[in-house]
Amino acid sequence: MLNDKRFLTHNQQMKYLRTDKNIICKGSKDKEVLSRIGYFNLVNGYKEPFIASEVNGVHIYYTGTRIMDLYNLKKFDDDLRLLLFKYITQVEEEVRTITAYKFDDENKRGKIAWYELDAYDTSKNISMIVKAISHAFSEIDRAKQDYVRHYMEHHAFVPTWIMIKVIHFSTLIDIIDYSKPSIKRAIASLYGIFNSRGFPDYKLLIASLHWLRTVRNSCAHNERIFTIKHINSRVNTNYMNVLAPSYAKERSRKIIDLLVYMKYYLPEDEYYTLMTNVDLLLSGLRSTIHSQAFDRVRTALGIKDINHISLLRDIPKTAPIIYSNISRL
Repeated sequence: MLNDKRFLTHNQQMKYLRTDKNIICKGSKDKEVLSRIGYFNLVNGYKEPFIASEVNGVHIYYTGTRIMDLYNLKKFDDDLRLLLFKYITQVEEEVRTITAYKFDDENKRGKIAWYELDAYDTSKNISMIVKAISHAFSEIDRAKQDYVRHYMEHHAFVPTWIMIKVIHFSTLIDIIDYSKPSIKRAIASLYGIFNSRGFPDYKLLIASLHWLRTVRNSCAHNERIFTIKHINSRVNTNYMNVLAPSYAKERSRKIIDLLVYMKYYLPEDEYYTLMTNVDLLLSGLRSTIHSQAFDRVRTALGIKDINHISLLRDIPKTAPIIYSNISRL
């Protein structure tokens, strides 16, 4: 039937779910859900946590699994995606602004242009620096904003703040990575990104920005977010170590890593709001789906214990963000 990819009406889809999948699906409300979301998006996208076992290639679902359970998980995923996207893009914009300011400040107040090698850490791989500058030029050339065209047509150059504003997030991270140590030190120090010895942690700075970028891209493309992970890329942090020793054994980055990284990048009140909303979303999902299915979702997010969300929220920041200090860092 559906496995043969034949067209089925919504009523036939509902019957297939009941008879072949043993998933409760009946009535006008369930039909409306299938009609609006689509079988593939809903069932194929969100069935995994509800599979109790597999026999001869056939999935056996937890007894009493409803199509509305899958819908509740999708709604949780959608709400989480929108919430994270809001805060990630806020952080991205802020990091761009601070980087542009500090980049010119450390390069003789802008006298050394962003496209000159002397503006970067020349102890790094020169070919990689040139590659990053080349990417920036290409992305500026493709930019459509009026202010970019204005500078290109009337001034024959683009200042640092415009370059930083229009380049891709990945190129921005490269620009930061290849910048002079004083620039990276200022950004890391502003956000309290230090290692266990109290020194600015450049590895964590770059890794955290890359994970923000990865999750942001998935959010922007409306992809499933609760299962996102990057294998063997974990960079442990002091905040993570406070939650539970078992986190240190993990090797892959998941949503919990993003939530930890946001602890650095958001002021305390904004982080409190973010984590309170995450906690509410998780609590709401736990009350509407099978407990074992919920545990699988929690595990996919990388969360060892749901109480760790409020714990992480309430841990005092190691250093408050003081934006007025950026000129002195």
